[in-house]
Amino acid sequence: LENLEMARTLVHQAGGELEVRPGQQGPSAFRARLVLPVADQVTVLVIDDNADTLDLLERYLVGSRYRFVGTADPREALVLAEERSPAIIVLDVMLPGIDGWELLGRIRQHPRTCGIPVIVCTILPQEDLAAALGASGLVRKPVTQLAFLSALDQQLERIRTEST
Repeated sequence: LENLEMARTLVHQAGGELEVRPGQQGPSAFRARLVLPVADQVTVLVIDDNADTLDLLERYLVGSRYRFVGTADPREALVLAEERSPAIIVLDVMLPGIDGWELLGRIRQHPRTCGIPVIVCTILPQEDLAAALGASGLVRKPVTQLAFLSALDQQLERIRTEST
């Protein structure tokens, strides 16, 4: 019991959680659940005016190597990108006030964001246009968690390959 409390304390200090419950195979059996934070999270900036989409994509990233930063206001996008230095940007195309394609152009022209991979996330089948305007990838809505994480993983692998 003392070792268990010490383990729980160490896990808690590391930002994790250790939960222990009695097991079903006798008095000395137990079930443990250990949750530890990801050591090196990668920041992803998601720009989408739909609050439900932002919530969904944020949920998709829970427990992954990716840290979610989101905004529904495309006018905040460049400021957030400068402040948070995301490794990847996910951009919706149909945005209020500023077209997503125009915002992609601004991201590509800005000296602090021009090198950040941008994944266009849209219902529109416009892969060729996205690539021509400088997007690194495109995922179609409705996007599954597997497709979303796969698109992020591809960009992260590309970043790591280019930096070596």
